[in-house]
Amino acid sequence: MIVNLHALNPVRDGIIRLDHMTVKDLNDSAKAMGFKRDSDIFSCVSFDQIDQLTRSIILSEYFETKANIYFFNNVSQYSKVIYNPIARLLFIIDLSEDELLKKVKSDVVMSISHELRTPLSVAIGNVQMLKDFSSTPENEKMIKKTQDSLNKLEKIISQLSLLTQAEFGSYSIRYEIFDPALVIEEVLSDYSKKIQTKKLKISVQCEPETFKADRFVVYTILRNLISNAIKYSHPESIIEVAFTDEMITIKDSGMGIREEEIPRVFERFFRGTEALKSAKGSGLGLPLVKYLCGLCGYKVWFTTKWMIGTTFFVKFDNEE
Repeated sequence: MIVNLHALNPVRDGIIRLDHMTVKDLNDSAKAMGFKRDSDIFSCVSFDQIDQLTRSIILSEYFETKANIYFFNNVSQYSKVIYNPIARLLFIIDLSEDELLKKVKSDVVMSISHELRTPLSVAIGNVQMLKDFSSTPENEKMIKKTQDSLNKLEKIISQLSLLTQAEFGSYSIRYEIFDPALVIEEVLSDYSKKIQTKKLKISVQCEPETFKADRFVVYTILRNLISNAIKYSHPESIIEVAFTDEMITIKDSGMGIREEEIPRVFERFFRGTEALKSAKGSGLGLPLVKYLCGLCGYKVWFTTKWMIGTTFFVKFDNEE
């Protein structure tokens, strides 16, 4: 059935029916973009993947991308371009408002984070001075609690900033060659006191001597997954950390995740009922892992059994 595109005039997205490269029908939105009936589409529009679109039209293949589209009526916009070979329809969906909204959200979060850092740094410095001059155990105890709270707030701000950068595409991947064993060692060193307190045994297997990736991203993924494993492991249990050319695996023998809470694990600020009781946290670690994995083309998933343990997997994109 051939749809009359005039019936789709109220739709704000451009819809064009093609006969090979020629415009045969279009709605009003497509006309406003500069498309004309019986004209060659490439006399109306251009973008950096125009060759791939041409190939898809010739071979009757599905095509989809997001790009800055330049219309020859002196208009440009960020759009999603879709070609459906079965219906021979070209869709141009304006994403400019969505991108603007994303930028506003990103700017707000980054601005708030920036404004909070200065007074927070002052507070941390002042508390450290109080600690240096404290003379009673009771004062030291209160100062320690204040320090812990300020450090937690600083961590939340840092994670929110990084999460926002990853989510809205403002973090640029920087590839380098590094020793993954040293990164794992650095993370474990960060949590050495907690590991000793819970008397945990850490088993590490790291196969590659060198690895090409964004070192900071890999460090952040390892740090958050290992931190969770430490938090929710039973005392005197084993945490297994494995790093190969293909993936990262973090396995614990801890409390696991309740079945009804599994779908929400990667939600921002979500923490399970038992997690709230057993350990402190911000609920930002796993969302951050998910966004960073998405940014690098990695896949992240987990298996879990309540009161038996959880295993997280991060599968690398080996094309780089």
